[in-house]
Order: sequence, then C-alpha cells, then structure tokens
Amino acid sequence: MKVSKYLMLLLCIGLAIGCKKDLDTPTPEPVDTKEELIRDSIYYYYNLQSLWTEYVPDNRILRTFTANYTSNLSLLNALKGLTPYHAGYAGSIDRFSFLENADGSQLGRSSGVRMDTNTGFGVYFSWHIISETAAAPYVYFVEGGSPAQRAGISRGAILLSLNGDGNMTAPYECQGVGATRSCRVLGSIPGRIDAALDAGTMSLKVRNVNGEEVESSLANETYTIRPILADTVYNGTTKMGYLAFSSFEEVTNSNQNYQDFQRIFQRFETEGIKELIVDMRYNTGGYVHTAQYLANKIIPASGAGKRMFTYQVNANLQPYTVRASSEYDFRPVNFVRNNNLELTKVYFLVTDATASAAELLINVLKPHMKVVLIAEANRTYGKPVGFFGQEIMGGEISLWAASFKTLNSNGDTDYWDGLFVDVPNVYDDVYRNFGDPRENMIARAISESNGSGATGSTLNRSAVARGTASNPSRQTKIGVVNKPAEKNLIK
Repeated sequence: MKVSKYLMLLLCIGLAIGCKKDLDTPTPEPVDTKEELIRDSIYYYYNLQSLWTEYVPDNRILRTFTANYTSNLSLLNALKGLTPYHAGYAGSIDRFSFLENADGSQLGRSSGVRMDTNTGFGVYFSWHIISETAAAPYVYFVEGGSPAQRAGISRGAILLSLNGDGNMTAPYECQGVGATRSCRVLGSIPGRIDAALDAGTMSLKVRNVNGEEVESSLANETYTIRPILADTVYNGTTKMGYLAFSSFEEVTNSNQNYQDFQRIFQRFETEGIKELIVDMRYNTGGYVHTAQYLANKIIPASGAGKRMFTYQVNANLQPYTVRASSEYDFRPVNFVRNNNLELTKVYFLVTDATASAAELLINVLKPHMKVVLIAEANRTYGKPVGFFGQEIMGGEISLWAASFKTLNSNGDTDYWDGLFVDVPNVYDDVYRNFGDPRENMIARAISESNGSGATGSTLNRSAVARGTASNPSRQTKIGVVNKPAEKNLIK
C-alpha cells in the first residue's frame, strides 16, 4: 500500500513537471517599435535620395547605424554630418535637409516647405537709428494677403505702439568703426516685440510713409500668400518694366498668381519695355516650375528652345534624367518662350536673403541675356539644391532630403556661398515702398540703364549718386527683428 502510494506520488509529480514544461511560452523575438522603423526609413530614403549618397554607408548597416540615435532629428543630423565639410559656412555641406511633421512643423535647418499659404501676422520689422541715442522699429516687408497687408500696413511704416504701449524707441550701442562697426538695441522693447509676434493676437499702431496712421488688431492666422508686391513701367530714355514679388508660389492655368503675372507681362508687352527690373530682395524661393514659367516670360527670342537647365542627381536617381517615372522626373529643361518681349537687359535686386528658386531664375538667364545683380551686400544666400517630400509612416513624418542641383546651359552651379553680384553695397531703403523710383536699389538700376532717368519724377543721375546722403541715419539698419520664412527649391 505504501509503495503504491509512493509510486502514485511520483507519477503525479512527473505529470505536473511534464505539464508545466508543455505550457512554457517560447521567448518572443524582439519586435521593432514604430519609432525604430521611422528612423530606419529616414536612413533608407536619405541614402536613396540625397545628393551625397556616396558618403552614406549602404543599407546593410542600416539598423546598426540607426540604433545609435534615439530621435529622428539626431539621426538626420548625423547623416548630414557625413557629407563633405564646406568652409563657407564652417560645417557639412548638407545644411539643408530636414524633416516635417504631419502638422507642418519642421525639424532641422530649413523651414517654409508649405507653399501658397503662411501662418502669422505677415509683418516684418527691422531696427533703424532715428537719433544719436535712440532706435525705432520700422516695417521693412508686409506679405501680400496677410493680416497686416489687409489692415493697410505698408513697408516703411514706423511702429508707434504695441498692445497699448506707446514706448517704442530704445537705446542702442555700437562698437568698432568702419567695416567692423556693429550696433545692437538695448532694453526690454526687443523682447516685447518678439513676444507679440509669437502671440495669437497683436494690436499695433503705425505711421505709414505717406503720414497715414493705422491702428489695428491683428490675428495670427493662416492666409493665402499673394506674392506680387508691385509692378509698374518707367518711361525713361529706355522704357523699363518693374516687378516685385516675395516668393515663387504656385502658378497654374487657373489660379490668381497666373492671372496676375499674365496681366503684368501683357502690360509690359503693350508698352514695349526693353529692360526689366525684377525685385527679389526678400524672396527666399519656392517652386521649380514657377521659376521656369518666369524664365520663359523673360527670355528673348534668341534663347527660345535653348537649354534652360539640367539636373544633377545621385547614381540612384540618374536613370530619371533620361526617362521620367511617376515619382521622379529629372530630364533636362529647355526654354519654351512665352512672351513677345525683346528684353536687352534684366536687373535683379537682391539681398543675402535671396535664395533657392530666385537664384535658379537668375542663373538660368545669365547665359542668354545681359543680367545685372544689384545687392545690399555682395552676394545672394546660396542654395543651389532642391527637394521633394518623402512621406514616412503614411505621412506621419516626411523627409525632405537635398536631392538635386540645377546647372545652367554653361554648367554653372555650386553657388553654395551665394551668387556674387555686379553692383554691391546698395542700401535697401525701407522708407520708400516697392516700385518707388527714388528707392535706392530701384534708382540704382535706373541709373545703370545707360544713363536713363524716369519720367514723372525728379530722378536723374546726380540725384541717384547723392542717394540719401542728406540723411545718413537712414542708411543705418542695426538689426532685423524677424525674417520671412526660408523657403526651398521644391519640385
């Protein structure tokens, strides 16, 4: 009996052990997290699309590389850091690639991916000396279609009050002399302006250049950009057209931008202009095809059908320079002239903010006609690369890798440090509006035009030479409060 009980106990123990062994769950294989997969995708598409793919290890080490980073931005910065060093801005040559979240916010160096609309007040200030002891904020740019533009605020307006506070002048200090002289605004007012520009609403009072005072409450909102700032014709010895626009927004056969440009160039043709001033002093870029459209509007008959530009891409994308796919098209682009003008010369008014599609337009015209660059400094911004968006995880995040360069018909490209100008150091006179022939940069273009003047104004060569010498303080800008969004060459 005792033996049978003992055997029964061993049997039960054996059964229990065997049952437990059968019920053990196998150790699961590690599962990739969504965050890891996103970083793997960033690596994969950067390697596929980047202009500098040869500096990125191939995808066989993908996870080994991405495992070292815990954020998307740190990974992208590491990939950009693999590209060659560029002395011009003391860093890796790829300073442009960036990431965009689904809400449109950007991670990384560049911003302004979203074209055609902007968010904010649309008003931009810079500090100017008004006396030996004080500086004041002036409006140097108002974006078309913005709350500020709709309120009647214009370039050259002085800020009189902000959110009910009428104390808008501030002390400043300067150091150095001549070319090394630099000044900065002191006190709390700069910080108050910064805070107001970041808020949801802002009330302000300004005095426009015509003496009109405008008081308004603005909302920080999304608005449709109207890029054309001014257009006119100057009737001098050589009839000149003038066109100012702030960015290369979408141009289609039906939208407002197309209609506006068509109207302007039709007027230029009707009046028979021979030279053109294109004012892009704050233009930071936009769509490739809009640059193509405007190049075709400007090019003389001698350039019709000739090469506008070619693309340079990496080895992965090289097949698409010959044949297009549903995703990629990098075939050469020729001029398809769309005007009846015979322009002999075009003047571009630029600053060190002029970039991207604006530089493309300048560069493609240079081999085919006389191009003169008139600048506040001595060069433009320097962004010869372009982008197209690559959605990751269904658009949860998008990679915008610098993927292509453009070369004009002479093969000119690589203006990483900007396009160098013909007439440098021409003061951007914010006290006069776009289109005013007395404004320094416009007046200099008119002066350069074979000595011609502008009918209907007192402008002549000696007046241009004098410039604003009678009021030297007007030539002293001592800082920019806020800048328009940096846009990109978008394909």
